[in-house]
Amino acid sequence: MTKSKIRFYEEKGLLNQVERKANGYRSYPPQAESILNLIVNDQQAGFSLEELRALLPQTNDD
Repeated sequence: MTKSKIRFYEEKGLLNQVERKANGYRSYPPQAESILNLIVNDQQAGFSLEELRALLPQTNDD
């Protein structure tokens, strides 16, 4: 998966708990790969991003 696709999902609120290190690099939680695979598979099955947002766990305190 491309960096731009991962950042797109992050922007859309589908990939949470992304932290920034002091050097500006993103640090993803251990479950990020599983979540990204779920998003891709569910989109291929016909789910919209809005539907996925409602189904995915919301763990940010934002």
